[in-house]
Amino acid sequence: MLNFYTLRNDESIQRILGKVEIETIIKKINGRKLKQVERNYLSRSIRPKLIGSALLAQQEILQKIQKPNKIKKDFIIFNLNFYGYEVISLHPISKYKKIPLEHLICIIISQLPEARFIESIPILLIKNKVDPYLLLEISIKNGVKNQIGYLLDTSFIIAEHFRLFKKISYLRSLLGYYRENKNKERQILGYGDDLEYERFLEKTSPKRIKEWNLLGRYFDKDFIAIGERYLR
Repeated sequence: MLNFYTLRNDESIQRILGKVEIETIIKKINGRKLKQVERNYLSRSIRPKLIGSALLAQQEILQKIQKPNKIKKDFIIFNLNFYGYEVISLHPISKYKKIPLEHLICIIISQLPEARFIESIPILLIKNKVDPYLLLEISIKNGVKNQIGYLLDTSFIIAEHFRLFKKISYLRSLLGYYRENKNKERQILGYGDDLEYERFLEKTSPKRIKEWNLLGRYFDKDFIAIGERYLR
């Protein structure tokens, strides 16, 4: 049931709709006849605002811009070590809760995208079995389809180099889905939302990462070098 008190007194609503607009909405909902000026408010101002608000809610914009819970680097390092990607730390790592690899991958990309963590993902996908349906679901929910698609593509390149294709062949259809359903918006893989840095990446990002509508300084030869350490 619509709460008229909330409509009239909620500060967030008042930042979107003026007092006259709110009273016009209430009058319309109550079935009362509107004056011409109120009908104008309804068509020219109120409806566009409500449509825009509904679209934003549908796209879950608020959830995407809310500051996520701070993830500690030690938490990431602990889980990377668990999944066979040993990362050296300058101090002892406490024992943290192990999380599913699919969630770990998305947390790295969306919350703590340091280069050394991003570079671990193709190796993790080769060394460990993942649930392709869960990975797809989480990547869609977090808006990181292109990032995971690119890193999965990288896994296939590394696996072919080290003759480990059989270990990852079960993910071929998932890679095909990511290729066919890329997000059109260009994103940066890793940190950086500065316009000047983005222009730098536009000029220097490798062709393959750009094909995934991404920008970033990641190179196939570097991924292969990492594979030499973790896959030999």
